[in-house]
Amino acid sequence: MARITLSGIEKNFGTTRVLNGLDIDIADGEFLTLVGPSGCGKSTLLRIIAGLESQSGGDVTIDGRLVNHVRPSRRDLAMVFQSYALYPHLTVQQNMETPLRLRDMTPWERMPLVGATLPGRGGKLEKLRGLVRETAETLKIEHLLQRKPGQLSGGQRQRVALGRAMVRKPVAFLMDEPLSNLDAALRVHMRSELAELHHSLKTTFIYVTHDQAEALTMSDRMAVMMEGDILQLGAPDEIYRDPADRRVAEFIGSPRINMLDGEADADGRVVAHGIHLKRELPGGRQNLSVGVRPEHLDVLTEGGDAESWPFRVSHKENLGSDYFLHGHVNGGGQRVIARAAPELAASLSIGADIHVRPKPGTAMAFAADHRRLRFREA
Repeated sequence: MARITLSGIEKNFGTTRVLNGLDIDIADGEFLTLVGPSGCGKSTLLRIIAGLESQSGGDVTIDGRLVNHVRPSRRDLAMVFQSYALYPHLTVQQNMETPLRLRDMTPWERMPLVGATLPGRGGKLEKLRGLVRETAETLKIEHLLQRKPGQLSGGQRQRVALGRAMVRKPVAFLMDEPLSNLDAALRVHMRSELAELHHSLKTTFIYVTHDQAEALTMSDRMAVMMEGDILQLGAPDEIYRDPADRRVAEFIGSPRINMLDGEADADGRVVAHGIHLKRELPGGRQNLSVGVRPEHLDVLTEGGDAESWPFRVSHKENLGSDYFLHGHVNGGGQRVIARAAPELAASLSIGADIHVRPKPGTAMAFAADHRRLRFREA
């Protein structure tokens, strides 16, 4: 296992700043996910940790050892790529043996004819093949060892890529969007497999993805990145329930959070689309945005009250266990989404006029500069 510390990591490509002085302390055995939209710098940061890219400023430390000028092969890290990067002409076993041959055997021992005559080569081969068999059994791919990558499904190729990384027993795994080439159902399955693998190996995982569902379901902690900055770092549940920035609130969660125009009066009382939220902010009058997640809206079909918004249904999205009602509040142009139970949604038709009301204590407020605004305690 490894503790990895990033201090003030900066990266410039010419005059373009990509990373803005990032600090992260990754604990031994932690599963940390770097999540954010394309171009936010998360893959660049991963490559800097691996040593495949040099930073413009800052330090990378692994287990207390400064590795800024240490070659990738000397950092004892294993990287799993989006494309798997398997050798198509080699079998699964040969693909998994390759990093061990490069690490543990001399150039002469790797030569097919000359190596066969060298003493000690047979013992090394038997040892590394034992490691391959052990890893293959862990990943349940031992029956695939004699196949070539072209004969495997996407999920099987992903396991082989993981096995090739695992067989070296690295101090940490670095994964760059490894599930993005899989179909939706297989991605869900592989998420659980990766989480179980991390639990069994107890090794540090640093995982890059643009898919917030992967970050929420697998991570011990997640770092939400945008435009070269870490906007928030914390446990998935904490970031989902208590986002510190409007951009985090909008990126994490599916469907995305509803954002309504609002304002605070001179006494700090918050109003959104004509409804008083019974929440107050310090600081007096200001314009703001009110965020309410779809699952935090109560759907009222029998008429509203002074704390609910009129809502006209424009679309029903059927996800099986849940329905999402799309519509507009107070006849305005802002689209709002509310979650509803299937039996309730089935009774509503397109164009139905109902009401929606935020559950007590669930609404969030954000300033014009995206900062989270904290309500006064009741």
